[in-house]
Formats: sequence, structure tokens, C-alpha cells
Amino acid sequence: TLLFTEGDPDSFSVRTCLVAGLTHFFILCVAFGMSVSAGIFIPLLFIGACLGRAVACTCNNVFGIDVINLDPRTYAIIGAAATLGGVVRVLISLTVIITSTTSLSYFMTPVMVATLAAQNVGNWVSGRPGIYDIILQLRGVPFLEEECPVGARHANIRARNVMSPGVVTIGTQMNVKELVNTLRRHHYSDFPVVDKGGGGDGALLGIISRLDLLALLSQKKIFFSNEEEDGGGEGDRRFDRSSSLEEMTLSYSELDRARSKRPLPTGNEIGSDLTADDEKMYLHLAPYMQMAPITLQAHGSAERAYEIFRSLGLRSMLVVDKRSRPIGVIKRHELACLEEIGVHKHKVEKRKRESIVYRNISEFKSQFE
Repeated sequence: TLLFTEGDPDSFSVRTCLVAGLTHFFILCVAFGMSVSAGIFIPLLFIGACLGRAVACTCNNVFGIDVINLDPRTYAIIGAAATLGGVVRVLISLTVIITSTTSLSYFMTPVMVATLAAQNVGNWVSGRPGIYDIILQLRGVPFLEEECPVGARHANIRARNVMSPGVVTIGTQMNVKELVNTLRRHHYSDFPVVDKGGGGDGALLGIISRLDLLALLSQKKIFFSNEEEDGGGEGDRRFDRSSSLEEMTLSYSELDRARSKRPLPTGNEIGSDLTADDEKMYLHLAPYMQMAPITLQAHGSAERAYEIFRSLGLRSMLVVDKRSRPIGVIKRHELACLEEIGVHKHKVEKRKRESIVYRNISEFKSQFE
């Protein structure tokens, strides 16, 4: 209505637009930081439309319609685009959204100019990025740009230089008590599954999520007794590859129902319902693991790791040696360090991370200085 009303010029007075715009601005400032379902996109468009229309009406009242006849609708559209662009700092997408929703393709140039001016003014006044970038920073989620940092492209930086060492691995057959202790000590979201059997060299077989492991621990019917280690009686459930594998394997629907149980146990709550006999049993994890995780060789370039991580939207990526044994993991925080190398050296020296990049910073810098 504020954008297209063209009847009585007093239908929306200057006072009405100012009160509505400032009221919504105050409510938006209070509600946006709260844990409620409240967006920022539409309210900013409304606030900008109110203020833009108020500016046009004020100029018409001060100078007179005969001298300067400004269209309030035009200023409402430009004000909405400029207000939103100054907060979120986007240009092309916002211009397309405004021109598409208003069906005014000839407004593309003024909307783009207003958005560009608002973006520059916002950068000059605050010296900080847009609101969504600030939210990611506050939540500790580093944002990876589309292109790999220049310093990483021209430096001889390998995946082994930026990975976090000390990967916690599990085998295809795990003792229930040992698995419970692993989940209690480590809070990783995924665990690599390696070959730990007789003669196994620890090669990577797959990866399994923490959620699936917790779901499997709640299904006691798939526990089995290891005959070689336990030597149990005839009543014990033993793992027979030839006959019992299909019977003791959960279907996808059964596993999905087990995953959906809430709340998930944490800390000492994990395995609290297991008895002493249950803790002596074993779990077969091979049917539930992801058998083709994204990996990168340790001598692979950090630039390639950045491109794979960015293009596939990964949460983590394993680094393996020449024998396919997992030796480290790369996450967003490690790749975000590449943007600071050679540009913000004081930040690199100030931070303390459990990463090769920060523990051996002097050796790391020598590779590309």
C-alpha cells in the first residue's frame, strides 16, 4: 500500500510514515536479537518505504507541488531498497528482487544506484560487513568466500599443513563399553571407521555419524557376543556372518525411527541404560557407515581442499596418507585461517588453536614467505 497508493495525498501523512517507520525500527531492533521467529527482510523494506515516502511528502510540503512535484511511490521504492541494502550489503540480488516484485524494470538503474550508495555509506559509517556476516561471526561460523585466498593460491601450502591432527577412529566391530566411552570423551559429529581387524593396517573404510552411533546403542537386539574373546555359553548371541547378519541388521526405517528419539543423551547419560552384560557385547557398524566419504591426500594442495570444501558445502573433510589411513581433519576454521596468512599476521599470532597452522606458525610461515 505504501508503495502504490496514489489517491488523496493526505492518505499517508509525513507524521504517519515517520511514526510507523520508527516504531517498526524499534521493534525490529528488539525482536531480531531474541530467539523468536522474526525476520529482517520484510520489516526493513517496510521501514525504508515509510521513510522514503516521508521524505517525498516533506519536500512537496516545504517547496510546494508547483515548484517540486516528487512522486511518493518512487521514493518509497527507492527508500525500501536503500534501507535493506545498507543493512545486508547486497547489490545485484536486491536489485533483481525489487524490480521483479514491483514489475518496474525501468527502475533497475535508480534502485542499483541507491543500493550501491547505501552499501558504501554503511561500510564507511560502521566499518563492518553486513548483518548476516556479523551473525556468522558471532556464532563462530567462518564464511568461506567463493575464491580461495590469494595467499593460499601462490604458496606451497599442503593439506597436512592446515589440518587438525589427532583423528579419533573406530573399527567395524566395537565393544559396546568401548564405544560408549569414546562417545563420552569425544563430542565429534562424525567418526572415521577403519580396518582394525587382524592384519588390518588402519585403512579408511567409511565414516559414521554420532547420531547413528547413539541410535544403534539404543537397539540392544543387534548386540552380539564375540566368541573368540568372550567364549560365552550356548545361550549367548554370537555373530555368524553366514546366517545372522541380515537378521541382526536394522533396516533403514528402523534406524530412522531410532534416530528420531529425543532428547539425545549427552555426557554420562550415554549408555546409562546398559547393563554390565550389555557392555560386554559387540556392535557391527559396517552396514551403517557411509562407504565413500570425501577425502584428500595429505600432500594435496590447500587450494584444492578449499575448492572441494566450498563447492560441495562440506562440514568436514578427512585427510589421509598414502596408505589411506586418516591422519587429520579439515573444517571451516582451518580453511578460514588461509585468509589471515600474510594479511592479518597479528591475528594469527594472537589465536591459539589445536591446529598445525597455529602450533607451528613459524614453520608454517616459512613455507610461503
